Amino acid sequence: MKTIKLKNYSNKTNIVKKIVFIDGVTRSGKLLTGSLISSFQKMESLVLTENFEHFLPALKLKKCSYDFAKSYLNNYINQTIYNKMISREVNFRPGDITSIKNFYKPILYKKRLTKPEGDIVLKKIKLLNPILPFITHDIMMNYDIFEKLNIKVKLIEIYRNPFELTHSWFERNLANNLENSKRSFTLKIMYRKKEYPWYLRDLPKNWEKFNDHEKCAYYVILNTTEAIKKQKKIKDKKFLYTTTYNDITEHTHSELKKIARFLGTNFSNKTKEIIRKKNCPNFSFRKLIKKKKKYLKKKLSDQIYQKLLKLESDYNKNIYGLKKN
Repeated sequence: MKTIKLKNYSNKTNIVKKIVFIDGVTRSGKLLTGSLISSFQKMESLVLTENFEHFLPALKLKKCSYDFAKSYLNNYINQTIYNKMISREVNFRPGDITSIKNFYKPILYKKRLTKPEGDIVLKKIKLLNPILPFITHDIMMNYDIFEKLNIKVKLIEIYRNPFELTHSWFERNLANNLENSKRSFTLKIMYRKKEYPWYLRDLPKNWEKFNDHEKCAYYVILNTTEAIKKQKKIKDKKFLYTTTYNDITEHTHSELKKIARFLGTNFSNKTKEIIRKKNCPNFSFRKLIKKKKKYLKKKLSDQIYQKLLKLESDYNKNIYGLKKN
C-alpha cells in the first residue's frame, strides 16, 4: 500500500457564501446584537463559537500551521451550515440565546428534522443562499492573523464605553473567572504553574497586587486598545461595519436598518417583535454611566482610572475615529 506523504492540508472552500461575524471585546453587546440580527430575512439561527478565538492566538503564538487552521475552520463552517439544514446540533434549550425558541421562525428547524440528508442539502444551501451568523470574540484583536486565512466574511465590530465594559466585567466576576474558573473556556497559557488568558502573555510585574476591579479594567484597556490598533490598519473596509452598544440599545431600529443593508437583507415580519422582546430601545444604560464612573474611581488606582478616561475620550470621538460620518 502506498503511503501518501502529507505536505499541506486541503484548502477547502465554503459551501455557504454569506457568513457574518458579530465580534467585539467580551461584554460589548454581541449576544444582544446577534439575537436581533438573527431575526432578519435569510438569516440562520445564531451560532456561538470558540473555534476562531482559539485558532487565531494559536497561530499568533506559532503553535499551529496556517494551512491546518484554514482547512479546519472552513470545514467547521461547512459542517455548521450543513447541520443547520437538517436540524442536527441545533439548540432546542428554551433559555439559551441560541435556542430556536429565540429564532424568528422556530418552525423552520422543526420541519428540517424530517428532511433527507446528503447531496440534496448542498443543492438546498445553494438555492436558499442563507446568511450564517457567528458570535465571535476578539477577531479584531487578531485581525492581522485572520486576514491571512482568507476566509471571506462580513464583520460587525461592536465597541462599548470602557467604563461600562469594566463595570460589566466586574459584575460578572470575569477577571477572577479567567484565572480560576473551570468554566472559563478562553484559551489559556501557563506561567509559574498558573493559568492566564493568552492575551496576558506579557504579565504585568505587579499583577498579583491588582484588585479585581483593576484586573477587569486592565483587560478592557488591553483588549480594546489592541482591537483599535488592528482595525486602523485595515485598508479596504467594505466587509466591515462598526457600531456601538449604545447605538444598538438606544437607536435600535435605525441602526439595525443600516446593518441589514450592510448584510444585503432586510427585517423579517418578526424583527420588530423581537426588538420589543429584547426591551429595545433602552436608554437606562446612559443614565447610569456617571454612577459607574464614580464607583470605579474609588476602586481603581489613579493610573488605571486615567487610562480609562483617555480611552473613553477617544471612544466619544466617533468611536476611536473608526466610524465613518
